[in-house]
Amino acid sequence: MSHINTAQTRIVVIEDQIMLRDLVASMAVTIPGMIVVGEATDGREGLKLCEDEKPDLIIFDLFLPGLNGMEILRQFGHKNPKARFIAISANFTPESIRELLELGCHGIIAKSSSASKLKEGMREVRNGSGYLCPIAASLLRESHLGGSNASKKKGKLSNREREVLQAVAEGMSTKQIASMLEVSVKTIEAHRANLMKKLDARSAVELTRCAYEMGIIELPARYNQPPASE
Repeated sequence: MSHINTAQTRIVVIEDQIMLRDLVASMAVTIPGMIVVGEATDGREGLKLCEDEKPDLIIFDLFLPGLNGMEILRQFGHKNPKARFIAISANFTPESIRELLELGCHGIIAKSSSASKLKEGMREVRNGSGYLCPIAASLLRESHLGGSNASKKKGKLSNREREVLQAVAEGMSTKQIASMLEVSVKTIEAHRANLMKKLDARSAVELTRCAYEMGIIELPARYNQPPASE
């Protein structure tokens, strides 16, 4: 197992909740040899920051606006195999835990964990070990060896299709997605058509549900509210 041998461990923290991001960064620098070289509030900003800074350790929220943490792990980790990753979230599932591990994530820590568990996890991953907080370990035991239908569907999508699916689920228009990804509107329309076919979806709402089931987004509040009383 590879681990970080440099005198200083360069860290990037990617978290959209400012208070939590500040807490993680502040805690990291209390560990001897750790320095925070950058912080980001969304996935695209975070991925660019990682590409620019080439950090040793990336601590990221699983659900990020723009580009989710799983895609950062997938894209940056593939090109930088020596980098180490810690995922944090308030909404891990057995499916997401299994996929993170399959993609090579080194640490998984629930946001409900104590500060001491977070610090312990950072030390363990920094020193070359893996780390699962007790909540993540319990969820992993619940996972199914055969995988779910959501996992199988997600495996059929390309990196770009997953990016488009997240953007659609976040309520972006075709023009907005095209501008963000710097491609033509026709290209995005083709991706949306492919997504509809592959996921057997007939509307943006159904695509949003698929994105949630595949762990690409958290379920938006508008889809998770009780019906108004008569």
